[in-house]
Amino acid sequence: MDYFAKHRVEAFSDGVFAIIVTLLVLEIKVPHLVHPQSVPELGQALLGLLPKVLSWMASFLMMCVIWVNHHRLLSQIQVLDHVVFWLNANLMLWCSFIPFPTALLGDYLTNPMSAAVFGGVMAVMSLSFLLIRFYVQSHPRLLAPGIDLVLFRRISWRSLVLGPLLYSTGVGLAFVSLWLALAIFALIPFYFIFFNTKPSAFGKAEAAPLAP
Repeated sequence: MDYFAKHRVEAFSDGVFAIIVTLLVLEIKVPHLVHPQSVPELGQALLGLLPKVLSWMASFLMMCVIWVNHHRLLSQIQVLDHVVFWLNANLMLWCSFIPFPTALLGDYLTNPMSAAVFGGVMAVMSLSFLLIRFYVQSHPRLLAPGIDLVLFRRISWRSLVLGPLLYSTGVGLAFVSLWLALAIFALIPFYFIFFNTKPSAFGKAEAAPLAP
């Protein structure tokens, strides 16, 4: 069995995350004014950036959530085999795509299709993370000593509902109630940050997300 050095995978993933959060903010550009001295014109231009700022915040917070989750998950894995490496690469693929739907949503906030694309990418990204958990829990030899496998599995299934399924629900709602869908997308990261207190698979209480 070929195993990958965990610190190399962590370093690669951290680099990808750092680049992604940098790319996200690049869509927010200083507005160009016809009359540079006009206060009302600048105020109106800044107000026009609000959709981009909101979509950036939602994506930035979710990237922070997934980074914390990724760090904690790898701390619970003692060795990474070939499959885990490529499942992690798949996660990085979808994470690296997030700047596109973020920019799309910022440009077309009131278009249901842009919200559906945003939610769809987030759902697939969250599911990609869970695929790593599901694979690892089906191969306990990869887990670090002291992991409560029953609790690890319970957290995975709970996270399936709170991540991919909620984002998918938002995708469907986008064409029925756009603002409700956007509210779901905005609240998901806040739930994981502030309200998701649960025990870790090591058996200790953690007031933070374990999986998106």
